[in-house]
Amino acid sequence: MRLLDVQAVLDREKDIQRTDPETEVLKDLDDKTTRYAILSHRWGTEVSYKEITKLLKMTGRKRDEVRQRDGYQKIIKSCEQAMKDGYKWLWVDTCCIDKRSSSELSEAINSMYRWYQNSQVCYAYLGDVEESSFPSERNNNKFSKSRGWPEWFVRGWTLQELIAPKRVEFFNRNWMCIGNLRRLASALEKITRIPANILGHGLTSERPSIAQIMSWAADRQTTRVEDRAYSLMGLFGVSMPMLYGEGEKAFQRLQLEIMRASNDQSIFAWDPYGRMPRYGNVLADDPSYFQDCSDIQKVESDQFIDKLTGYVQLHELSDHESESEWRQAAHSQQMPGFVATNAGIQIWLPVIPYRDYPSVFKVILACSDSDGNLITIDLASRGSTYDRSFNATEIRNTYPLFRRLHITYSPDANETPCHLTIDDRGASCHGFTRRSTFPREIINDTVTLSSRTNDLVVVVYANDDTRSRFAIGFGYFSGQGWVHVAHDERFPTQEGHWLDLDRKVYDVMWNARAQHPLRNEPGNNNRSRYDNFVKHAHLPQSIWAARVVWGRWDEGNLKVMVDVEQCPGCCVGPLEWTATYNDRDGLDIPGLMKTVHNSHGLKLDNLRVQLDECSGQRISLGDYGDCSNGNFKRHGNIFEDMPTLDIDPTDTANCPVVFRVSGDEDLPIYLPNQSNLAVTSHKGGNHLVLYHPIGLSIPNNQQLMLQLKALSTRLIDKYLVTTVIHCSEFYVVDSRGKLRDTKAPALKTYSRITETDLYTPLCAIASPQVWRREPACAHRREQFKSIREHFFDLVNMNRRTTDEAIRFFSDMFGLEALGKYTGKIEFFEKLSLMRKSESPRESSEDAAKVCWCTVRNRRF
Repeated sequence: MRLLDVQAVLDREKDIQRTDPETEVLKDLDDKTTRYAILSHRWGTEVSYKEITKLLKMTGRKRDEVRQRDGYQKIIKSCEQAMKDGYKWLWVDTCCIDKRSSSELSEAINSMYRWYQNSQVCYAYLGDVEESSFPSERNNNKFSKSRGWPEWFVRGWTLQELIAPKRVEFFNRNWMCIGNLRRLASALEKITRIPANILGHGLTSERPSIAQIMSWAADRQTTRVEDRAYSLMGLFGVSMPMLYGEGEKAFQRLQLEIMRASNDQSIFAWDPYGRMPRYGNVLADDPSYFQDCSDIQKVESDQFIDKLTGYVQLHELSDHESESEWRQAAHSQQMPGFVATNAGIQIWLPVIPYRDYPSVFKVILACSDSDGNLITIDLASRGSTYDRSFNATEIRNTYPLFRRLHITYSPDANETPCHLTIDDRGASCHGFTRRSTFPREIINDTVTLSSRTNDLVVVVYANDDTRSRFAIGFGYFSGQGWVHVAHDERFPTQEGHWLDLDRKVYDVMWNARAQHPLRNEPGNNNRSRYDNFVKHAHLPQSIWAARVVWGRWDEGNLKVMVDVEQCPGCCVGPLEWTATYNDRDGLDIPGLMKTVHNSHGLKLDNLRVQLDECSGQRISLGDYGDCSNGNFKRHGNIFEDMPTLDIDPTDTANCPVVFRVSGDEDLPIYLPNQSNLAVTSHKGGNHLVLYHPIGLSIPNNQQLMLQLKALSTRLIDKYLVTTVIHCSEFYVVDSRGKLRDTKAPALKTYSRITETDLYTPLCAIASPQVWRREPACAHRREQFKSIREHFFDLVNMNRRTTDEAIRFFSDMFGLEALGKYTGKIEFFEKLSLMRKSESPRESSEDAAKVCWCTVRNRRF
């Protein structure tokens, strides 16, 4: 391993102007025979191998910039601490590995656990701790991004850096020692869920199960997805090549490597309580699936049959007469090992079939919880292999029989998952932001749901200022996709409570997943003709409503729009849906939109789009207004409105997007000089020949999306010009390429741009989804109207209608039924006294009399 020469680094820093540029600060040494200190830290602005070795050969400005970095100061402070502790050598991952060499990086990652294990001391630098003592209590305000603890405890690589070294000392931001591993073992156990004896003596003292070690990494994160697997190799004593870019496959490879070295069946025990049900592959997707496995222990093969016998007796699966015969057979069939083959993982396991699902089996693993109960999982037969399954009901009253199984350990190549792209920029306009997701994270605003299993992902949104929140569930059940909105009247006081909400909503939605699917969407003619569907859920005790718009599930890839709008309350409920229209393809535009009157086809940057003629009108990109029967009436322009909304129209991000225009290659029309022109495809055979065409479209960015949202209040049901085509000249031809002059002159009259001497013959006019409002629920509107009228009569004590109003509200609140338990309720009789009182004191006395009348008549 390559180590820093502590003395050389400090001498160079002390007199950097006079130090020989050829001075070496790194040296290759044997980690087994060298006494050295090692640094564990959270990365920031670090110093690379090249920079630490070439520091003296840099220009003065560049050298000063490197020396001012936090990473450089960590190296100097670590060397000073090592010198103070009597160590001549120090290892720091940022500068002791030449990451330009992939082979050196791979060797270092495979050796890193051993390097930390062989070090004399590990300096754990907690850069976000300023206090002079170790943080013993969770602080969600100070460490809001790391679940209430210093960030060092939520990073993936620091797990092995905590367990492997013989001695760990913790330092705060100012390099003051705030404790060591042995003294802080109990506090660290609370933070990391790693038993104190493991922290004190390492993995060699008492080897935990695979599932338990995985549980320690369940909440930890890494910058690269692959590092969630690579950072665990040393803890399991395995090695494998680094393949950055493979994504979650790295964790699959890690589990296969572990199986080659161990017969511990707890590797299959992820999600033992069904909190994160994922069907198919029997291997977990990432360490988070082992969240609930901190108490799982391996059961050795010589003890398994005894444990299995106890399981049989506990669940009354035996008749006692044949138990000895079954035990003898179980001993002979037990095969502790397993191997990965091209047909799946081959393993012998005891199975019990389910009563109502003959193809689903409860499988008993050779591992148990802290109470000694054996862990079971469900497997579903799928031809010659078995998939992980969940939520079957009652097993048969029969002995578990050992069976050789081939269980799936790689994703199904024939699976066609459904990808949901979430566009929630409209929600942020009113301060609602995405807070948490469960059971897995959303990557690049995309949710992927399995098409062959039951699946569910919950996303939570909240607004701190209005203290409102809601959750959206995206699910798949029995071949049908579904979307559901849930809200919670309680608002969390701490950041950690978001996790509680998403898990609670997940449990509720998962239990009701059979009721949520849109069963009739593909088959019902009234629904299948719509492109999109809308769910609108009013948030209680607020003026807000969550609005989710999604497309048809049978399209495969969906764009889902999550919006928040003001709502008077006369909306449909969250279990109901309304239909709407939106385009499923086209240009990348801000939010969902529906184009109208698309008679001409062109390609913009090889993407096929539909446009219409600008006949009878002069149109510019960004115009908005009314559109009826092909006639567009301009009311304004979004680019002209930008300054009023503090948006800079000259910013390149807010300028129109320019596209290269081309015609339909399959159109059988030959024209000379086709490199300078494009021919549209037209349904009626009136094709436009465009000379030097240029396509312009509105940009798709956060600023414009928020602008459309801000304009939505006064532009309800208006239309927007999203795309225009400019050209220097155009004319009309038929399908054989012959000129048609009857239509072009009139079109040219209105499409001419006098300032630029260009024409705008084509455009796309669309209805933005954020500008659309579904009609209010007529039933609720009538209810609100009736409530207002009766309340007016009640407040004004109109003798003619007061009795009717009292009956109305008594029926609404069930006061007659309530009176059977509380006695006569005299609120309405006393209301007039309360209103006629002259002073607050009199009002209070009358209110007290009302309360006393109610209590006096209460029946106990």
